[in-house]
Amino acid sequence: MEFDEDKIEETEGDYVEIYSKRAIFWFSVFSFIYGGILLTINLRAAGYKKAVLQVAAFIISYYILSVLIVVALNIKVDMSAIKMLGTGVQVPPQVLRSILILSAISIVINIIGGLVLTQYFFKRYFPDNDYYPKPVLQPILIFILIYIAFRFII
Repeated sequence: MEFDEDKIEETEGDYVEIYSKRAIFWFSVFSFIYGGILLTINLRAAGYKKAVLQVAAFIISYYILSVLIVVALNIKVDMSAIKMLGTGVQVPPQVLRSILILSAISIVINIIGGLVLTQYFFKRYFPDNDYYPKPVLQPILIFILIYIAFRFII
């Protein structure tokens, strides 16, 4: 058998450029919805159109479930107290406690959502490391812009 140096093995068709599992998880820590959006972008790029609907259904269902959990816990946070946080005005300790508890619950919900997205969906559709990781600078900038926009709205 001869080895032909000029012959280049074409394997590029087997690879697709997608956001990595790690990127999806860490975006999900801040917002599992945003991590889910990145995963659906991956699935569309790889041609898994039916899986996009499954992930979208999961995101919507999980969002509704997380809202129901927070409502069931009956944690009250005064929105005017949140606006006082950056002004230097003394915020009552019970309000700070409520904000911290709500933040912790939100982070736990996001981590669980991120784990489902990465350990179930990502692993199911991208079991091998046969992809080129997409740079995450653009999603980071978009996330920052969305965050800033919501800060001005609230």
